[in-house]
Amino acid sequence: MTNEHLTEECMDKSARRIGRMFDDISPTYDLLNRMLSMSIDVRWRERMIDEFAPSQGQEVLDIATGTGDMAVLACMRTGCSVVGVDLSRNMLGVAVDKWKRRFGSGSYPAIQGDALHLPLKDGSFDKAMVSFGIRNMTDIGGFLDEMRRVLRSQGRLAILEFSVPRYPLVRQVYLTYLTRILPFIGGLQSGNRTAYQYLSASIQRFPSPESMESLFQERGFKVIGSLPQTLGICHLYIIEKA
Repeated sequence: MTNEHLTEECMDKSARRIGRMFDDISPTYDLLNRMLSMSIDVRWRERMIDEFAPSQGQEVLDIATGTGDMAVLACMRTGCSVVGVDLSRNMLGVAVDKWKRRFGSGSYPAIQGDALHLPLKDGSFDKAMVSFGIRNMTDIGGFLDEMRRVLRSQGRLAILEFSVPRYPLVRQVYLTYLTRILPFIGGLQSGNRTAYQYLSASIQRFPSPESMESLFQERGFKVIGSLPQTLGICHLYIIEKA
């Protein structure tokens, strides 16, 4: 499937539609992530925390926190303080339950909201992170502007996102998986095939690492690291507020 074959419905990135879509798949989201990635995503997330390296006591904003995987991992490994933001109420519900199971007491400070219009004060976080969420933004440049606003001086943003591999053979196999296998299995398990067609389409349309690096610089960030993962099917960016 090429970009010209993708329907407008598949590519509708309105905040309301994205929120509803993730509400629908929230009960099976974690299981499908592990199954469809063969748990490779766990290693990517661990690498993100290792490279990002938040320290104990730092205040970290987790954008598109989803079911809270990154927030829990960051707190467990580093002792930082995390606030999560997500469009989906149901995904946040899963995140809050996960937090209680892992830590036993306290509650996960999570906000239902749009990453383009955060109800947060200027310069209120040391670091921010977003895993597999930036490709859902209607305006990536606007999102980066909002990150600059809420980050403190020299604050860092870590971005983990799917990408399309450069190597022709790997690219061909990966695109076959994205367009045929992933929507079928994801739809079968979740009952929402459209959500996984959207996932496939959004990955194919997402800007290349080179384009992302240029955009980061245009929006006032310095690229600290740009690291392909697993033959280029995922990419980790570490950028700093210049």
